[in-house]
Amino acid sequence: MKEIIENRKSAFKAELNNDLISDTVIIRKNLLHGNPIIYYEDEERYFFLKQKVANFFNVSTTKVVMVGSAKLGFSIAPKKIWNDFNEESDIDIVVISETVFDEYWQELPIFNINVKARSQQEDKNYREFLEYFLKGWIRPDLFPFNYTKKNEWFEFFKSISYGKYGNYKIAGAIFRNEYFFEQYHSRNISRLRLENYE
Repeated sequence: MKEIIENRKSAFKAELNNDLISDTVIIRKNLLHGNPIIYYEDEERYFFLKQKVANFFNVSTTKVVMVGSAKLGFSIAPKKIWNDFNEESDIDIVVISETVFDEYWQELPIFNINVKARSQQEDKNYREFLEYFLKGWIRPDLFPFNYTKKNEWFEFFKSISYGKYGNYKIAGAIFRNEYFFEQYHSRNISRLRLENYE
């Protein structure tokens, strides 16, 4: 797998350095398209993982994609840049769906009305949650307080971690649509391009 990761990394860096390839094309080709490195010899397992997640959120498998180092073979997150996928890595799954995003959105205001007091940490999480939310991204780890859907979310992803999809923790997030997904990753791709990797 090491050689495949290095080849993918080199190809990705070459795309970053090619001005003829837009950020959007890089995102769509590398993040929204293709078989993840973790299942490079077992594409069917990727489909069944997507199907499991899709069934939980009641969406099509086309709305479910893997991102992060399990997908690319290496990380492009600022704090883990170019780190190879390894045994300690997570599998990060993203659901891109206005329906699912809005379902959570519609319940949050009702929930928050009942909130009377917050601890300092709860308030910090809430503010961070709102920052991501305004970017069209729901982060479950920042869900405010003891929101029921937060528990259901974590129970589901816990149930599919360290099992038939691999000995890894599986985590999830929701983007409202591809516009927000691409906007988020475009900022990262633009930053990487400024660093001019060889």
